[in-house]
Amino acid sequence: MPPYQRRIDPELSEQYAKDPVEEEFLERLNAALAPFEAAEERDLPEALPTLHVIGAPRSGTTLLYQVVASGLEVGYVNNLVAAFWRAPATGVRLARKLGLQRGGSSFDSSFGRTEGPDEPHEFGYFWNHRLGYPDLAERDPGHEAAIDWEALRRAIVNMADAAGAPVAFKPMLLVWHLEAMVRHMPRTCYVWIRREPRDTALSLLKMRRSLRGSYDRWASLRPRADLDGEPPWRQVAAQVVLIERRIEQAARRLGPERVLAVRYERLCAEPAAVLDEVRALMGAHGHAPARRDWEPRPFREGGNPELEREFGARVDEALAHYSAAFAAGAA
Repeated sequence: MPPYQRRIDPELSEQYAKDPVEEEFLERLNAALAPFEAAEERDLPEALPTLHVIGAPRSGTTLLYQVVASGLEVGYVNNLVAAFWRAPATGVRLARKLGLQRGGSSFDSSFGRTEGPDEPHEFGYFWNHRLGYPDLAERDPGHEAAIDWEALRRAIVNMADAAGAPVAFKPMLLVWHLEAMVRHMPRTCYVWIRREPRDTALSLLKMRRSLRGSYDRWASLRPRADLDGEPPWRQVAAQVVLIERRIEQAARRLGPERVLAVRYERLCAEPAAVLDEVRALMGAHGHAPARRDWEPRPFREGGNPELEREFGARVDEALAHYSAAFAAGAA
């Protein structure tokens, strides 16, 4: 495994800024626990499927992850487990000891952030560390060969062993490496949530304003493309088009038996039916988790009418431009 590299987070607005004292405490805790985790880790076979919730940022990935964690008997990363990014199996064992890992989400979130120890978490520090990313920007094509895939495989199968169940994740950075993950863990499967590109782009603008304090500051995954100097509505349009295109290309090669595509609108309208499809997908890869005692009801779709009025037409133009440009291989 490459040496540990602390993730570099961008400057956030006051409401979303992290507590530096708490962050430093967690860094020291993880540094102390990493040798313990390594000593406890076993070389186990990949006996169970692993589910990854994927999609462009602001497309509904958090809601889908909350539905999966609440509706299926799977292990998942909650806010407690997320604090143990260098000792994830230890975190899962502690969570189970405390009676967590039981689903029951409130279905509240703020730009992917949730509150409460048992609410799902995207586990960003873990994926940055394991995939060798200092931030959320896409690396050059040669980076994939430098990833320690065997160390990542061992971490995931030990988490599943600690959970006593398949584990579900919501890993943003993995969208750059979907096929490689399958090569190294053949029981991997994906549920890909797709939302109208215009709604996703407008929500990314809202995220920029709220998290970063300005429409002009980048937020979330950053594809490899020369977008500096472009206005924010064109940047978010390119961001959506490029990420969706990358997932679509991988999904086409991996096939529907590996990648389940779900529309955001359908998830909101028919969450129980989506859960059944996710369960069947995992069953095709070795284990169909049981349904939890929770009956989902339809969700109200989110929207951004203020941003729609201000940016809607410009976002539409930018989406059309980049869809054509990137399809033709232009930057």
